[in-house]
Amino acid sequence: MELNISISGKEESERLVSIIQLGLLSVLEKEIISIEEAEGYLFNPFTVSKLERYGLSKEVIDIIKEGCELEDIQSLMPEKLLSNIIRLKEQILSNIAVMPSPVLPTEKIIK
Repeated sequence: MELNISISGKEESERLVSIIQLGLLSVLEKEIISIEEAEGYLFNPFTVSKLERYGLSKEVIDIIKEGCELEDIQSLMPEKLLSNIIRLKEQILSNIAVMPSPVLPTEKIIK
């Protein structure tokens, strides 16, 4: 699935990516998915470069960059993995709280 991002839809795209980040970290926190799976979906350098080209905010992209580091944390400091996931989730919630709400109805993502 490719994310269609236009300048007018940038804020809505940032909100959607943030919600996806939150979901991935939530299931990762509960050990429902692996870090490798989360990296495959979103937390990888390819996604970072693609979203930078689309002009998404630094705050949204920084969460993905930090998500890319979770595997390193797991292998080098496993005792810090959970606290890092929780910290990232809190940051995402803070990011979403200050994002403008979309004009409803929002455009359908799956067409």
